[in-house]
Amino acid sequence: MRIVLTDSRKVSQFAGILRHLKNLSSDIIIAIDEDHLYTQGMDDSHASLFELNLSKDWFSEFKAEETEIKLGINCELIFKIFNCLGENQNIELTYDLSEGDYIYITLYPQEGERGIRKEFQVPLMNLDSDFLPVPDSDWSADIQMVSDDFSKLIDELAIFGSDLIIHCEEDIIKLISDGELGKMKAIIKDEDILLYAIEEGGEVKAKYAISYVNMFASVSKVNKKVNIHIDEKLPLKIQYDLDDVMDEDDEEDEATNYLRFYLAPKIEDF
Repeated sequence: MRIVLTDSRKVSQFAGILRHLKNLSSDIIIAIDEDHLYTQGMDDSHASLFELNLSKDWFSEFKAEETEIKLGINCELIFKIFNCLGENQNIELTYDLSEGDYIYITLYPQEGERGIRKEFQVPLMNLDSDFLPVPDSDWSADIQMVSDDFSKLIDELAIFGSDLIIHCEEDIIKLISDGELGKMKAIIKDEDILLYAIEEGGEVKAKYAISYVNMFASVSKVNKKVNIHIDEKLPLKIQYDLDDVMDEDDEEDEATNYLRFYLAPKIEDF
C-alpha cells in the first residue's frame, strides 16, 4: 500500500483531522481498500462518534490491495507525528504486510522546496473491534454556517455552562447555555447563516454536552462551511465536506469525502 498527498490544502486537512482525533479516541482502526480510506471511533463514554471517509481520487497517489486491510493506530502517536509536519511538505503512507506490523509515515519537502525529510515507523495495534452502523436518516432541521463563526460562537457559549440547548423554529435558531456564571442566548436569523431548512411550522429542541460540540467545532479549518443537523430523536450530526470545491453550494448528500461527528442528546427536561 502506498498513499501520497502533495496538495497543500489537503495535506493541511488530513494532518489537522488526524491530530484532532486524539481528543476523541485513544486508538483508531483505519480501513483501506482499493477504493477508499475510512475510519471511525468513539469517545470513552460512548456519547460521540466520528467517521472520516476519503475516496482514492482525493489523494495524489493511491495504491492499495483489493482486499481491505485494517490498521490499528494509537492516536496520541499520530498526533505527535503530524505535529512534526512543516510548511510545504508532502505526506506519504506505506504499508507492506510482509514486512511486519508497522506502517511508515514520511513527511518530505514538496518539489522545488528545501527541507528535512522525516521518516516514522509506527507500530500497529491489534484492536478487536468492528465499525458501528451509522444512522442514515432525515434530520428535522438542517443548518449550514461559516465554520469559523460556529466555532467562535460555541467557544463563547461554553464559558457559561456545560450544556448546549439548540432550539430551532421556523424563522429563528436559538443556542442557549446556562450555568453558574450566568446565561448566554445566541439568536440566529436566516441572514446570519448560509442555509437553513426546517419544515413549515416545525420546531426542534435538544440538549447536548457542549464540551463535545466544542471539540467538533475546533476542526473548523478543514472547510469554510459546516453542516449541522438537529433532531430530537437522533444524534446531533456535524459534517465538514472535504471535496475539492470548497466555495460552491453543493448538496451535502453528494459529498464522497467528509468528516462527520455524531453526539447523543441529553435526555432531560429543559
